[in-house]
Formats: sequence, C-alpha cells, structure tokens
Amino acid sequence: MPEDIKEMAWKAQLRLHKRYARLAAAGKDQRKVTIAVGRELLGFIWAIGVRTERAAARAVPA
Repeated sequence: MPEDIKEMAWKAQLRLHKRYARLAAAGKDQRKVTIAVGRELLGFIWAIGVRTERAAARAVPA
C-alpha cells in the first residue's frame, strides 16, 4: 500500500474517532452519530479511490 494512502487512512481514523467522540459526548442520537461518521468515512474512501484511479491512469501510456 502506498505511503500517501496509509497517511490518508490514518488521518481519517483520527478525524473520525474525534468526531464520533464529540458527537456522542454531546448526547446526539446514536443512530445519527453513526450515520454522520459513516458519511464522512465514505468521503475518505472516495478520495482514496480518486487518488488511486488518477495514479493508475498516469501509469498507463495512452
């Protein structure tokens, strides 16, 4: 796994944990907290996919 992807994954883990803890501590509904964190996780997954796709496109000569 490329280092930049690992760095993005670690950044996501830290950010999502912090967001989950903050929302849960604020007394938000557990289902809403889970959906909010899941939605943000999907954004990180999308960003990794886009970055991987662009790297693959650059690697293949046209």
